[in-house]
Amino acid sequence: MTVWETAPQVEYVAHHMLLLAIPAFLPAVLVVAVILYVALKDRRNGRKSQQAAPRGDDADQKGD
Repeated sequence: MTVWETAPQVEYVAHHMLLLAIPAFLPAVLVVAVILYVALKDRRNGRKSQQAAPRGDDADQKGD
């Protein structure tokens, strides 16, 4: 006899709490992902457009 044979009968019952939580959290995660994607894309595009054409605010302030 081994230790495994003498151990009491243990029955593992699977629970599906994570599967039940997916419908609640998946839309929130997707919304956050889309917001981050758009924000990062805007930030990258903003740097390129500012380097290509300087803003007129700085020139106006220096002239006063």
